[in-house]
Amino acid sequence: MQDIEIRVVTIICFKAQGQGRQYTKRLLPPFVIAFCRISRQGVLEYLRRYPDGRVVYRIASAVLGALDRRTIRRHLGMAAAYIDEAVRGLAPFLRDAGHAVRRPRPGESQIEYLEYLAGGQIAAGGELRAPSLGYVHLVCLLERSSRPPAVSLSCVLRTMVFHDTS
Repeated sequence: MQDIEIRVVTIICFKAQGQGRQYTKRLLPPFVIAFCRISRQGVLEYLRRYPDGRVVYRIASAVLGALDRRTIRRHLGMAAAYIDEAVRGLAPFLRDAGHAVRRPRPGESQIEYLEYLAGGQIAAGGELRAPSLGYVHLVCLLERSSRPPAVSLSCVLRTMVFHDTS
């Protein structure tokens, strides 16, 4: 694993700054876990390999770039919880929006089911609108947020799933 330099968009609100409130917001790409060198892509890659939740520390350490067993378990556990939450939110949303969505198959892991849900949502132009990584990132953002989002989750999901033709 190698560190790479990325650009992070920062939004500055001068009105909030003038009022003494938090005035910056950083928009991290979905593969970044805030304040961490472990990538979300690496964590999901590991969970794809071992969807049963088994932890093979030698392999997890190589994929995640982490040495500490507690850190590995913590990141795998958090990602599994985010995946569960993404499935709980996305499947009913898609059904309510009129999509034919199958139930999870016997023995199918949550990440496999999430990838089915995400992979089946193709934009009008034929490109995948939001891979499973995007949904896990969204759940993580909502978990870490100190306040409820200003926009409803349905609006955010609709933006991620459906092609904007405007």
